[in-house]
Amino acid sequence: MVLETTKFVSLLFLFLFCVFTSVFAEFKENALVPPTHREKTISNVSKSPSFLRPKVSWIRRRDLHVLTSGVHTFASDQRFIALHADRSENWTLHIRFSQARDSGIYQCQVNTDPRISMLFHLTVTEAATLMDGSNQRYVRAGSDIQLSCRTSVASQPPGLLYWYRDAEILNSGGRVDIMTELENETKSKLVIKGARVSDSGNYTCWPTKFLPASVMVHVIPEAKAAAKSQGGGTGGNAAAAGTTTVSPVTASSGVGDSPSIHLPLLLALAVLLFPLAVPAPLARRPPAR
Repeated sequence: MVLETTKFVSLLFLFLFCVFTSVFAEFKENALVPPTHREKTISNVSKSPSFLRPKVSWIRRRDLHVLTSGVHTFASDQRFIALHADRSENWTLHIRFSQARDSGIYQCQVNTDPRISMLFHLTVTEAATLMDGSNQRYVRAGSDIQLSCRTSVASQPPGLLYWYRDAEILNSGGRVDIMTELENETKSKLVIKGARVSDSGNYTCWPTKFLPASVMVHVIPEAKAAAKSQGGGTGGNAAAAGTTTVSPVTASSGVGDSPSIHLPLLLALAVLLFPLAVPAPLARRPPAR
């Protein structure tokens, strides 16, 4: 009997200890955790399903075409991509290989009630290279070839710049001198000292991030250039002499001035005088009896 009473008391004590421990642990958690943390935990538990969250769409205002909705692209042009990191509030429209025709107004729209939207104006400037001067250059042999180019817009980072003669890359050294500035606006100058006929060709300035620009250079040999200049002087003297020689003939008067005018008169006079010049036929004598 004493053994059963002792066993019952032990079990009762163990039950009461477990109940007290559980109640004390719950009271300690509620007393020590700040209210804000409890609310955050609740909000995470009661978080809305993904299909009830508002979607963000990108619209091109020029033709009211929906480019993207959420992370899905609806445009046939696959250059448009919507970038969105998980659990992020940032939605980015990414346009790959942008072109000048992509310039315009784009609308970011959230399908809430009422709708929320924001407009962005995009300007795409064509990255081209500009060559100073005309696209045809004539240089006397022995003089210097000087070419310069610059980019239409600034680029960060600017990248590299190369000069070509036809398919050959030119580097500084010897007769070739290249000076390039790669700061805000990329500028470059090419100088070839003592031009030779073999230096003729198509010269191209090509920054790696821009469209290239070319110019055709013609190197004229010294002998040909000198002959051309002397020929021009001789021709001028001959023209002056010809003018002096012809002017007296033009001022003179007479039949010789315009023979084509008197030719019909001479022909008519010849026709009238021709019968007189021919002797008349002899009269027939009567036959002898």
